[in-house]
Amino acid sequence: MEDLSYSSFSKNCASYLAKKKGVTADQEMILAYAVDVLVINTANLLATLLLGWILGVFYGTVASVITVAAFRHTSGGAHSKSPWRCAVVTILLFPLMAKLGQYIASLDHIYMTVFSLFSILVCVICIILWAPDDTPSAPIISSRRRKILKYLSLLNVAIISTIIIFIDSNYAIIKGCLSLSILWVSFILSKPGHNLMSIIDKINLSGERRCKD
Repeated sequence: MEDLSYSSFSKNCASYLAKKKGVTADQEMILAYAVDVLVINTANLLATLLLGWILGVFYGTVASVITVAAFRHTSGGAHSKSPWRCAVVTILLFPLMAKLGQYIASLDHIYMTVFSLFSILVCVICIILWAPDDTPSAPIISSRRRKILKYLSLLNVAIISTIIIFIDSNYAIIKGCLSLSILWVSFILSKPGHNLMSIIDKINLSGERRCKD
């Protein structure tokens, strides 16, 4: 089983539920991780949108979250083993990405166009080369399923690219955010993206425990 990270809070909750249900130690570990994922993902999304609203880029943040989430389910990509680290990355990444998208939108139209086309090209190449990117804990065994996920990933690229190319100039910030989002998708499919998440996983967080095989 892949190493899982869980907090003291989730461990306490899992221990309580385990005593009630009489589950094994391995099941308790998985339960602790599930509690983390459920609680953190909810708080994570709310905190991300709140920070986006505070920074004045709420809709750009929403666009970025939806775009990356759509690719996550078809393309996969690097991610932290710890839901707490994933939460920190998400809360910081998407509002800052939206803020950068706001800046890009303020540039001359030609720069925006070149950047958007560059983002689309990079994403198409990365999807063709590396998607779907599975993990040791959840390998894609079926070649048919792998093909379907590849086609769905390319469909995502086609849809997002169409929006980027044809979106009204009044929504330039959204265009910038979508372009940055598909660049991020490309990055987490690549080896540098996996290396970054590996480095993040090595950071010690107070109150967090690690489960090993």
